[in-house]
Amino acid sequence: MKRLSSALPLHLVRPAIALIAMGVMVATITATLATSRPAAAATLPPATPCSRLAMGATHAPKARKARKKKAARATKALRGVVNINTATRAELQKLPGVGPGKAARVVAYRAKHGPFVRVVDLRRVKGFGRKTLAKLKKHLTVRGPTTLAAN
Repeated sequence: MKRLSSALPLHLVRPAIALIAMGVMVATITATLATSRPAAAATLPPATPCSRLAMGATHAPKARKARKKKAARATKALRGVVNINTATRAELQKLPGVGPGKAARVVAYRAKHGPFVRVVDLRRVKGFGRKTLAKLKKHLTVRGPTTLAAN
């Protein structure tokens, strides 16, 4: 490592640039910038690699991939369909990504506006956008009984 005359390694002379390039937390950068003595720099806590968090992202990539895998497993583990016109809140909550709030909104929408004509009409309910509907479409119907069961 190249050293300057001040006895500080180069990555401590310009820490903001070097540490972001190395992918460490912003807190470490701040602590390093506040340090004025070389001895104090050695006592900093170890840096945690997470380059996206250091650059302002809100989620680490590994956590996002884990959520996607979990959602994919949940979708594959289901068999059958849910009739969105007759399903109860409990039956709607069996769908992946549908919790008590979304289930309640579907039931309330149905009570106010009447039955759904098409599965795509579910997009009118808050929380059911294009992506959510694409994930759930194979498990939804507007005719027949609810037959959803886990494998």
